[in-house]
Amino acid sequence: MNPMPQPETPAPTPGQPQRSPIKEAILRRVKVLYILFLLLGLMVVGKVVWIQVGSEGRVLRDLSDKYSYRTEVIDGARGDIYSDDGRLLATSIFYYELRMDMAAGGLTPELFLQNVDSLSLCLARFFGDKSYAEYKAELLKAHAQKKRYHLITRRKINFLELQQVKTFPLFRLGANRGGFMAVETNRRVYPHGSLARRTIGFVNQSGVKLGIEGGFDDYLKGTPGRTLKQKISGNFWTPIASDQNVEPVDGLDVVTTLNIEMQDMVQRSLREWIVEAEADWGCVAVMEVSTGEIKALSNITRRSDGELVEDYNYVIGMSMEPGSTFKLAALIALLDDAHMPLSTSIDTENGEAQIGYVKVIDSHAGGFGRLNLQQVFEKSSNIGMAKAVNRAYGTQPAKFVNAINRLGIHKPLGLQLAGEARPLIKHPAMKNGWDGTTLTMMSYGYAVRLAPIHTLTLYNAVANGGVMVKPVFVRELRQYDRTVRRFRTDTLNPSICSPTTLRGVQRALEGVVMNGTGKLLQNPKYRVAAKTGTAQVAIGRSGYTSRSGGRHYLGSMVGYLPANEPTYSIIVALKTYHPEGSKKPYYGTALAGPLFKRVADEVYAMHYNVNQRVTPRAQPYDPDLRALPGASAELGELFRDLKVAGVPRLPYEGVVALDSGGRVLTPAPMPVTAGVPDFRGLTLGEALEVAENVGLKPRFMGMGVVRRQSLEAGIPFEQGTEILITLGK
Repeated sequence: MNPMPQPETPAPTPGQPQRSPIKEAILRRVKVLYILFLLLGLMVVGKVVWIQVGSEGRVLRDLSDKYSYRTEVIDGARGDIYSDDGRLLATSIFYYELRMDMAAGGLTPELFLQNVDSLSLCLARFFGDKSYAEYKAELLKAHAQKKRYHLITRRKINFLELQQVKTFPLFRLGANRGGFMAVETNRRVYPHGSLARRTIGFVNQSGVKLGIEGGFDDYLKGTPGRTLKQKISGNFWTPIASDQNVEPVDGLDVVTTLNIEMQDMVQRSLREWIVEAEADWGCVAVMEVSTGEIKALSNITRRSDGELVEDYNYVIGMSMEPGSTFKLAALIALLDDAHMPLSTSIDTENGEAQIGYVKVIDSHAGGFGRLNLQQVFEKSSNIGMAKAVNRAYGTQPAKFVNAINRLGIHKPLGLQLAGEARPLIKHPAMKNGWDGTTLTMMSYGYAVRLAPIHTLTLYNAVANGGVMVKPVFVRELRQYDRTVRRFRTDTLNPSICSPTTLRGVQRALEGVVMNGTGKLLQNPKYRVAAKTGTAQVAIGRSGYTSRSGGRHYLGSMVGYLPANEPTYSIIVALKTYHPEGSKKPYYGTALAGPLFKRVADEVYAMHYNVNQRVTPRAQPYDPDLRALPGASAELGELFRDLKVAGVPRLPYEGVVALDSGGRVLTPAPMPVTAGVPDFRGLTLGEALEVAENVGLKPRFMGMGVVRRQSLEAGIPFEQGTEILITLGK
């Protein structure tokens, strides 16, 4: 058999090196890979170009900006709230929330485990809310889960505490190595605690706005700014320079009309009286007559468990039938519109009378008999006022309502605070709500609804010479101690009645205190003009009487002082439940009167004892005035301070006295006491008080309690002798 023919090997080209088949195969593969990489590179370049100029690139660039850059809103510092004399009522303080980034770039597992014990111990000692073991367990768990925003504790810390926390293990290493994060937040604080908290109000995260904080939120919060931030390694965002950055503008400061001393007194008195009178709620407001400025405002609710809280602004928001305090409006209508004299005689019968469709009852058992119109007002006779109003307006009730509306209490006052209740003064033109009983009931304060602030505004107008001014809660807005806006007194009605009518109602209001239901307000220091009011409160469909036979009452008193030169007007209103057979006070005189008197006395004392200053001019010495004996140096100093001129020359030493003729009695030597007190063991304050009482002039050195004294206890001494008191621990 012939063998298979073999392929001939090509003859090598002369002068060219020969390559093996293996090298040829490798070379072919390299060429293929080169071509592939070249094509891939061309594709990448093409994609880059497409991203730069194509539609898809716009979307990707937006995503890049979104995740690499962000714009953050920066709130300006919220403005402060001040009292009428510039003392702080509300301010914002920076607080810090402590968090930890367990996935920080420099926080290695070894570093964390080396420091977690000491960090847990420091946290437990500093905050005291959890044990060392609890803190460690939480930190270990958060680290295992690689939490980026782990909350260390719910308690926020202030700036000084933050400086101490920054020294803790791990935290001292900063954000990248230690994972430490301090998130800055604002907290509203109130230096005077609960003082006027409901009036100051608040703004919460859900958008609820109350009180001054709510009413002036747009001014207090300022204008927010914005800053551009870039994301860097470790998931941290850092501010960067940008034309988009805008600095925030701090909020304005609000200066209120509230007087801290009056507010504190009113709030304390109201709380005490609500407990004593077992009232459900109560409110008090004090207004400056000429300006309408609210100097004090308090609202207290007594919960079923006995806790007293400020949860509702009754003064401006509680619209109820006012009762007999509304008789002032009826009296003004009778005098000014119907021209009925105060001397008009009215028979109030025996305390019960059927007037049209209404059976009217007076609180005084047996009735008052025949009274003139002023006495009807003073004794708060429902029968007398109802008869007077029906006599003048029985055939034309719209004329009576129009006269009431001309006063200006039928519409909202437009207060600076939100939540004002809308008044309700019924009118015969109404399709519903007016019937044959309405006129009679309106005459003594039913079938109308007013908030206490509306009633106070009317009485304040009488005190203010007939000029009705709007109540003011905020006096001005400031920025960096510069007044930006001032809220001046706004006149609602330049004249509520004629001068003759005004004098008549003023006399009638004073008569209430002198001869009527407000006799408890009589005092020798100043005169008060006021009116009491009692109204049954309707509770839903059950009407004025509960199923158990009890009734709800609103007792109130409103007036002004001093009657001859009105400076302040005051309203007190309390709501109480009077069970059947109970002896609890519920009439305005007994329920609101004692609190009104307490507030009026305190307001008078504050105004005339604090605000009145000694006249700076020299006062002549009156020889008819007696002067008690005293040390000549102290008497001389007193006369100089009071700028009393013409005092006879006093001796330089000793005890002197001036007789009724202005002569200096024979000087006497300084008296000698029984002996030096023993000061050892006393505190410095106690020692100084004892020394001054016995006539020693003390000097002291050291700290602690008295250890030594320069004069031995028990030895005689002359007044004015110096004694050195040495203190020690």
